[in-house]
Amino acid sequence: MFSAARIATLRKSKGLSQEVLAEQSGVSLRTIQRVEQGETVPRGHTLQALAAALEVPLEAFRAEPEPLPEHVATTPVLAAPTPTLRPDPDFLQLLNLSALSFLVLPLLNILVPWWLWRKHRAEVQHAAEVGRRVLGFQVLWQVGSSLAFLVVVMAQLLLAGAHRSLMPGLYLVVLVFTYATNVLVIGYNAWRLRQGSLNVYPIHL
Repeated sequence: MFSAARIATLRKSKGLSQEVLAEQSGVSLRTIQRVEQGETVPRGHTLQALAAALEVPLEAFRAEPEPLPEHVATTPVLAAPTPTLRPDPDFLQLLNLSALSFLVLPLLNILVPWWLWRKHRAEVQHAAEVGRRVLGFQVLWQVGSSLAFLVVVMAQLLLAGAHRSLMPGLYLVVLVFTYATNVLVIGYNAWRLRQGSLNVYPIHL
């Protein structure tokens, strides 16, 4: 059974603060605080990210069993081998840059990263958390850009006369602005990953 106290104990034994563990694991500082305080039970990919950062197997997070009475015989149980996550910075870059596929077709910025994330999140260190952040931002961007175009359509319906001729230009402005924003954000976070930082996409779902 999972033990919040074990995570805090292991973190302190490694000499890591909550902030440093958040940076190395890619898990948000608030999530680590809530986990150690027992306010939430972490999901599988979060546990994997923390275990990789602390360099311990997942079994290390389990609560120590209570000692059995002396007269009760115990049967040794062989633990199942823990899958080892391999470090692969190039894949993390690919996962992030795959969001640029929206330049080819709309919604590919969500579908392609989602496919890569689902296929490799249990194989590559930090892929689960980085992929979640990439997907969260892309969903947020998709909704935001759609709302921006909706505002332009509403304005088109409300305006009349000579002002209508200005609207096609406004569509182009919104298109260029939203697309350029996404490209710049993806590029900035690619630079962050190249610097070794996993704290990417601070704004995401």
